[in-house]
Amino acid sequence: MSSEKQESKRTEIGGLIFVGCLMIGLAIGFLIGNIAAGLLGGLGVGFIGMAIAFAGGKQEPKRKGSSGLFFVGCLMIGLAIGLLTGNVVVGIFGGLGVGFIGMGIARYATGEW
Repeated sequence: MSSEKQESKRTEIGGLIFVGCLMIGLAIGFLIGNIAAGLLGGLGVGFIGMAIAFAGGKQEPKRKGSSGLFFVGCLMIGLAIGLLTGNVVVGIFGGLGVGFIGMGIARYATGEW
């Protein structure tokens, strides 16, 4: 399989993972009665799933940007936890902290930002 086909396939898989996680998060939000928290949690998990799909690529262009996706995913999950617990500030700071750590791990694993 050519590298362009592999790159396209990985992009498609990352997009499907993102949308699937978003829909599951919305469904959970409806079930628990907090749609905003479910939406943000689904977004966070979706971004992290997409980052994992991109980071697994052997091609240089696909590996770039995965650390940023990890960061945004962790921030969204932190915000969702903050909404659920009633303390948004703690959720944001926790999400930022975990996001920076995730960014560092992704940078170490892929060699790219």
